[in-house]
Amino acid sequence: MNKHSQLLGASWSAWMSQSFRPAGPTWLQYVWTFVFSAVVAAGFTIVGFLMFARSDAGWDTLAGWGAQYLAYLVVSVAIGYSIQALFSLSRQVLGVARIQRFTAWQRSLYFSAVPITGVIVGMLIGLTLLGSHVHTWATSGEPNSVVGSIVFALLVWALFSVYFSTRHRRILAERRAALAQLQLLQAQMEPHFLFNTLANVLGLMDTDAARAKLMLESFTDYLRASLGSLREVEQTLGDELDLIAAYLQVVQIRMEERLRYRIDVAAELRGYRLPALSLQPLVENAVVHGLEPKIEGGQLHVDAHMAAGALVIRVIDDGLGLAAMPVAASRGTGTALNNIRERLQQIYGDRGRLQIEAATPNGVCATLTVPQPD
Repeated sequence: MNKHSQLLGASWSAWMSQSFRPAGPTWLQYVWTFVFSAVVAAGFTIVGFLMFARSDAGWDTLAGWGAQYLAYLVVSVAIGYSIQALFSLSRQVLGVARIQRFTAWQRSLYFSAVPITGVIVGMLIGLTLLGSHVHTWATSGEPNSVVGSIVFALLVWALFSVYFSTRHRRILAERRAALAQLQLLQAQMEPHFLFNTLANVLGLMDTDAARAKLMLESFTDYLRASLGSLREVEQTLGDELDLIAAYLQVVQIRMEERLRYRIDVAAELRGYRLPALSLQPLVENAVVHGLEPKIEGGQLHVDAHMAAGALVIRVIDDGLGLAAMPVAASRGTGTALNNIRERLQQIYGDRGRLQIEAATPNGVCATLTVPQPD
């Protein structure tokens, strides 16, 4: 069988199976690579017949067609699995987060070197499985030699570079649209507290000017802390903690001794990043629905730790519990909670989570899980 057509079918199958393989478990992706290789190998068996039937024997019987197809399939699958295994290994060694941060030239080098290496490794494996003499093929001076095959592989790579460049530009455009959506979601989360605080300041000015002044000063601190949040999609945990501390200071002026709060977060965790304005709505929910309606008030506790490569933040209150929350919020479908979940999905996919559950012995525990780069 002509090595050029063999390499064409194999390379096309391998690259395309990696480009369009579905998301899901590893076994499903390997099944997809095999199925795609089988389909493409059939197509290139026909191409092989049209191009080489006159010079190569074996095309005159059904069994000969089967043998040719099997040869194409073996090489295609070997190259497809080699490329897939190399991509999987490189993701484990380098880390997905590091690959996502590659510059343009690093990305081009990565997505060129891995497939080309996979073609060479897979070609050698496929030819060995077929019983071909790899050494003879590699040292032959004929056009079907390894030099000719590599030149052909570079041609195929150039075609796919154009494809991946176009695809990358489309992904960037989709990412910009997603960022715009994230900023819109953030903008929906801010006005409620601002208007409530201003109304409280106005109400106190005639009855308790000193407290009104203190609340206004604390509110100014809150606004200063929130300025960066309104412009960013992500920010550090330290910035988020400064924001909720300023928020709680404002609320405590109104609730006085009825509100007690504690923030227990190690200094080394403050540099980790998370979606902007993802903690303040959780704290506000705890205050508004759990602690403020409770006659004696209660305590709010915020802590954080690392688990399995993710930052896990908990907001726990001992207020009235899930039963006191609006039906939508208690089911995890309130506007603020939905916004947080949508932003987590946009940025992290299924790896980012927000869980709302009952605390022990009473109250609510909101747990935010944010994956971190390796």
